[in-house]
Amino acid sequence: MKIRGLDIGVESITRWRVDDEIHLPKEGSTGVFLPLYRPLDEILRRPSLDERLPALMQPESLDPDLLQPAILSAARQGVEAIFAQVAASETGRRRDLFAMAASYLHQDVEFDDHVRVALAELLKG
Repeated sequence: MKIRGLDIGVESITRWRVDDEIHLPKEGSTGVFLPLYRPLDEILRRPSLDERLPALMQPESLDPDLLQPAILSAARQGVEAIFAQVAASETGRRRDLFAMAASYLHQDVEFDDHVRVALAELLKG
């Protein structure tokens, strides 16, 4: 039987980084490792309607120009006009719902006007 020499292995570490010096905590548990993406969890825990509905109502991409106050206010006024037009053509409960949505948007536009007037007064001094 042939015996090998005992000097086989890492001879030296030539490049040592700070990140290489990672140790386990001295006390306590290290916690449980859970990967961020778990495909089995998607199958076993299906989202409820309450969780899916807001995700379906939010647009996938948002135009950054919409975040400018004047453009956002104009968009609200346009949607208010559309809801008011649809409310005029509907009957019963649908008419009431569209009219209510239009009135909420109208209130929002009025609040924008109040904020603009208040800001103008503040800037005047």
